[in-house]
Amino acid sequence: MVNHTAQRNVLHIDNPASRLGLNSLQRPVNKDEFIDLSQYFSVIRRRAWMIIGFTFLAALLAALITFSITPVYRASAVLLIEAEQRKAVSIEDVIGVDTSKQEYYLTQFELLKSRTIAQKVIQGLQLEQYPELNGEQADSGWMQLKNPLETLYNLGAHSPLLLSLLPLREPLSEQMLLQKRQQTVMENFRKRLSISPLRKTQLVKIIFESEDPQLAAQVANAVGEAYIENNRESRLYANQEASTWLETRLDKLRALVEQSESRQADFLTSEGLVDVSGVDSLASNELNDLSRRLSDARDRRVAAESLYYVLQDNRNAGLAELSSISVISNHPQLRDVRVAEIEAERLVSELSKRYGPKHDKMIQAQAQLAAVRERAGRVLNDLATGIEKELRGAVKQENSIQAELASKKTQFQAIAVKRATYDALKREVDSNRKLYDLFLNRQKETAATNDFQSAVARFSDRAVIPLDPAKPNKGLIIALVALASLLFSMVLVLITDAFHNTIEKSSDIQEKLGLHPLGAIPKINAKKYKNKLMDSQVFFDEKQRYFSESIRTIRTSLLFNLVNNQRKRVCITSSVPGEGKSTTAMNLAMAMAGMEKVLLIEADLRKPSLSERFGFNQNPLGLTNHLVMGAELSDCIYHHKKSGLDTLFGGMLIPNPQELLASNKFAMLIEQLEQRYDKIVIDSPPLLAVSDGLLLSRLAGAALLVVQAGSTNIKQLNSSLESLIKHDIAIDGVVINKASPKQKNEYGDYQYYGYQNQSGKATQS
Repeated sequence: MVNHTAQRNVLHIDNPASRLGLNSLQRPVNKDEFIDLSQYFSVIRRRAWMIIGFTFLAALLAALITFSITPVYRASAVLLIEAEQRKAVSIEDVIGVDTSKQEYYLTQFELLKSRTIAQKVIQGLQLEQYPELNGEQADSGWMQLKNPLETLYNLGAHSPLLLSLLPLREPLSEQMLLQKRQQTVMENFRKRLSISPLRKTQLVKIIFESEDPQLAAQVANAVGEAYIENNRESRLYANQEASTWLETRLDKLRALVEQSESRQADFLTSEGLVDVSGVDSLASNELNDLSRRLSDARDRRVAAESLYYVLQDNRNAGLAELSSISVISNHPQLRDVRVAEIEAERLVSELSKRYGPKHDKMIQAQAQLAAVRERAGRVLNDLATGIEKELRGAVKQENSIQAELASKKTQFQAIAVKRATYDALKREVDSNRKLYDLFLNRQKETAATNDFQSAVARFSDRAVIPLDPAKPNKGLIIALVALASLLFSMVLVLITDAFHNTIEKSSDIQEKLGLHPLGAIPKINAKKYKNKLMDSQVFFDEKQRYFSESIRTIRTSLLFNLVNNQRKRVCITSSVPGEGKSTTAMNLAMAMAGMEKVLLIEADLRKPSLSERFGFNQNPLGLTNHLVMGAELSDCIYHHKKSGLDTLFGGMLIPNPQELLASNKFAMLIEQLEQRYDKIVIDSPPLLAVSDGLLLSRLAGAALLVVQAGSTNIKQLNSSLESLIKHDIAIDGVVINKASPKQKNEYGDYQYYGYQNQSGKATQS
């Protein structure tokens, strides 16, 4: 196996100038390095006379146009807009100013700009007669430049030669001409009129521009006067309409009040009611008293019922057993009987200790005990009978009170319905009367103040005739045009120079980088490759012989380098996506396959494209299938009969292509394949998109850079070279692809791969 480590520092370009160029790239990249302004100054200095000449011409043209413009005078009047209409009935309304109603002021500002005010001023001052407003004034040089189409049409209207070329307008009727004249006057008037409120005040400035200073002052004052008069007229008309409407409405409201009062009186008469006050409190007291009595009766019934059921359940029990029940033991009669029984039992127990059962005292004590127990039985019977009677009485009383409560509720519900109806009628009467009184007061106020109409605004400053024109400011215009043209020409020079900072042809590689290119691949202009990838048939197309010959030339130069360094591996990469590194790798491998046994490995696992170029509709088995899924290597290598090339496609997409390419398993696979093939060509991802290209270039021992003509700029190529040198990777050479006019980047710059160069970890998009 060839030792590639010893060859990594060897530069495979026999050109001292190239070595000098690469040595200049070996300095470390400092991201915080300052911008070298001397380069920009150098570009500007080379184009200094062109910049000065352009600036002078622009300033001269601006001066000619500026001095041909008719001066315009500006007059301004200031109005104080009141917050509300002042009323004679309130001194506060006369002198008060409300500064909180911003919507009101905005409305007044828009009214000042309205067509109604403009029309009043135009008619009052007869502005239709002024040429600067009615459009009859001849256009100045500046206006002709602003309206070139109109100027061209006017020239054509008087030129027999151009009459046949330009479309002529149909003649307009007198009415249409009059309307057009009025619209022209209105548009020109509104263009010259400016309404600008003064911030945080109730003042508004009316500005009018005209070529006649006296007319400018007259119009500015006339606009304010027309606004005040128009507001007075609108308020007077509104008051008249309001008075008429209020009178009509008062008649209807008066009829409603009378109808509601009549319905209320009829209801009281039909229900026999004099006054309904106190009904609610009386009903509430009676219901509360009945509810309390019902609660007491229910408690008595429950107590008697409980005692009754206890006696029924323990009818055959003795006095001792009944005494254990708290409800019965607390009864006074049973308590006395129980005490007597206990006393008799104690006496019998004491006498039994001294006398026999036939002794007189024993017989007497036992007789006394029996009598007590007999009396207890009678008491229990009497108690059960009494409790039963008490239960029936309690139930009867409860039912009686409950029936009375239900009857009272029914009566009170009827009263409540009447009260609700009465309240509804009363509310109707009150609301109709309040509404009638409100409208009556408003009608009297309107009638009393109808003849007083205060001004909605007053002049704070009237416009005076301006002495000096407001525009054009000739000196400022010329200075600004000169400055703008100077900056524009400088920026244009810098942009032009920046756009030319690309590799256009093979000689640019040596001139700008000090490198010697291996060759140049011409651009294919066939229509079928305009929107599709270049396939494997181009190399054998007789119509594209210049393309295949350029590939063979590059092959010859590359083989000399490989023979000198005793390497079998070739890694083909580029700086950014879309430069043609996959196309170069495929065609270069097919060219080499004509001389020896060659294997093409597709190591661009993020977006493989070689399978499509060889006519496969879907990704066939490939590199990832063998390394990840364990597929047989022989099943993953495809033979191209026409060229004799073997190809190992990328295979299925995986989420971690960088880890796979950096693994020992992949390196061992390359060593294994190197024993079977004379040359191995590796299609690598771009260097600036992801770091996969650096791994593959180091594994191959060197890198072959592909540069697209008119697309790759010097900065991108320098970054790629610096990255290779920094990682101690040799360079087989540079190939210029698409040696023709610029084309768009097929991959869409760096974002095609979906990675950020700063992160060391690759992730599939």
